[in-house]
Formats: sequence, C-alpha cells, structure tokens
Amino acid sequence: MRTPRALVTHISLPLGAVLSALALAGIGANPALAWNHGTNYTLEVVEGENTIPAYEPVAGTVAKVEPEAPLAVSIVHNGTTVYKNEGYGWAGVPQVPQSGETVVLESPVGHVIGSNVYDGMPTIDPSTCVGSANFEGDNTSGFTVEGSYITYTLLSAKHHDIKKSGFGQAQVKTLTGTSFGGSFLAPVAAGATVMVRESLKTQLSSEVTYTYVSERVEPANATCPAPPSPPPSPPLVTPLQGALATLGHTKIRLLLKSGYRDQVTINQAGAITQDLYLRGGKLPAAAASAHKHRKSPPALLLAHGTASAGAAGKVGVVLKLTAAGRRKLESSGSLSAILLTTLRTKNGQIDTLAPKSLTLHR
Repeated sequence: MRTPRALVTHISLPLGAVLSALALAGIGANPALAWNHGTNYTLEVVEGENTIPAYEPVAGTVAKVEPEAPLAVSIVHNGTTVYKNEGYGWAGVPQVPQSGETVVLESPVGHVIGSNVYDGMPTIDPSTCVGSANFEGDNTSGFTVEGSYITYTLLSAKHHDIKKSGFGQAQVKTLTGTSFGGSFLAPVAAGATVMVRESLKTQLSSEVTYTYVSERVEPANATCPAPPSPPPSPPLVTPLQGALATLGHTKIRLLLKSGYRDQVTINQAGAITQDLYLRGGKLPAAAASAHKHRKSPPALLLAHGTASAGAAGKVGVVLKLTAAGRRKLESSGSLSAILLTTLRTKNGQIDTLAPKSLTLHR
C-alpha cells in the first residue's frame, strides 16, 4: 500500500485536461459537460501519456465546481486517504488511482458530493493507429463514450507552451456493454495523441449535477497490428471413384464352397463393402459398413464382404454367405441376385456403384 502523502497546495492543470479542452474547442461544446443553471460538479481521472511526456505530465485526478466554491479531491485506498488536495473551484492531484481505489469529490470539504471506484476504463485498442481511421476499445457499461486525437507543437520547452496543430473527431457507432467501436472522420495523423473519455452524469437535484469522467490518453501506435492470417485453404479432395473390375463365378455349388469373389477398382485409399441380395425385396441405399450391418434388411442378404485398399488400384473382395443365404442356395436350382458395392474413405466420401444383376445356377 502507498504511504499517505501531504496535501498538495499548488498544482498545475494536467495536460490531459488541456487536451480535453482543445478537443472540445475543435468539436463545439460537449452537451454532457456543458454548465447548466445551478451547480455543476465534475470529477475527472486522466490516465496515460502524450507524445511529449518529458515536458508535461498528463495523468492526474481533478475536481471542479461551477459556480466556484470550496472543494477537495482525494484518492482512497481500503478506507485510507492516500492523496488529497483542496481548492476553490478547482482542485487536483498529479496521481491516478489504482484499479479498485476510490476517488472522492467533497464540497465543501467534509461533505461528499460524489465518489467512484476506478476500474481502469476506458482502454484503446491497438488498431487505433497512425494511418487508420479505426476507433475501438473497452469501456465501463452504461457510460457515454467520446473520442478524438490531437497533434500539437511544443513552442517552448522552458515554458511548457504547446500549440494545437491538428485535430480529429471520432464517431462512436457501436456501444454494446463493455466495448465500443467507431471511426475517425479522418485517419489518425502521425505524432497524434489519441484520447477516449467516458462519462456518467447524475442529476443530484433539480439544480445540482455531478459528472464522473475517466479519460485515457495515449500516443497513437506508429505501426498498426498485422491483420490476422486468413484461414488455411482446405486441402484439395480427390472425388472418390471406382468400378467393378471382374465379376466372380455364378455357380451355386462354388458359392456354397468358397463364397463369392470378385475385384473392384478404387482411385484412392479406402474401404470396399459388398452385399449380395436376393432379387425381389427392397434394397438399401448402400451396402452396410462392417460395424453397421443391417440385421433384418427388406431384401434377403445372401452374402457380405469387405476389403481395404491402402492406395489406388484393384482390390479383391470375398463375400461370405450368411446363414439365411446358405439355406436359400442349398434349396435352389437357380435364382436372381443383386450385387451392391459401396466405397468409403476416411475423410467421409462415399460412392455407391450401380447395382449389378447376377443369375446364379446350380
């Protein structure tokens, strides 16, 4: 925890407040911060640095009241005041609260007008960079968000005199929850200081308002982040193709002895499944895989076989008779059958060849 410091009795206006004033001068009066009839209190935290931090600090915490009256600003850590300053119409400390600390505005001293827990917001996305018109980042939910950038010239290092030499206004187009997005009217200029400010105005009474402002000030990134790499192109897939190369024997006695044998060509590595059905029943759309064989197909399954191809070429397939197929062949002199052939690959391709009609004889 930081050691409490003595009250600061004299402090120059932080450059963040100067830049905010310059920004407002470039875009007209800010309705959220315009003074109304009555008393208007403002508590503002400015964090970050400008493009010439050696000459003027930016960071600070400022309290203001209009019309002018006695007031104080303080930073509180776990119930202990670590920084505090009193003034008349204006008071500030050249420190920024840590995330989770509380900033407090009193007027008169001892009477709290408003307090806010600092959350480190808003932030500026790295895509807000020189040459880009992009404006986006994160913010506190429910706050109004504004943005701008300023370029300026240091007239006198000795006297810390600066001159505004350029200005760009941001348009916030999206404000969803804890993020914002938009664009500048012109791309961010080289050497620019980018600002994003969020504010929440509270009507304390019909004649009193309290506005909390948190502002981030950063030199614009000189180099925009590289765009994400496009997704890799999907690998080229060779369409699966095949054909019946040679048909097996059609003698029933040979089928009963050694099953049905034939050859199939395939143009790539894959699996070959063949089913031999008795003609006269409804055929399935494709020959079943080894692990998904139909137990009761509409058409009588006479024989079933599978084979694997490690590469393109000609593959021999042996179909073994089912128990029902063997009984059917043993009692038949001849019958008509349909041979169904299906090819499959590991990448999910399936190709079913045209059914082949066979006549089996004793």
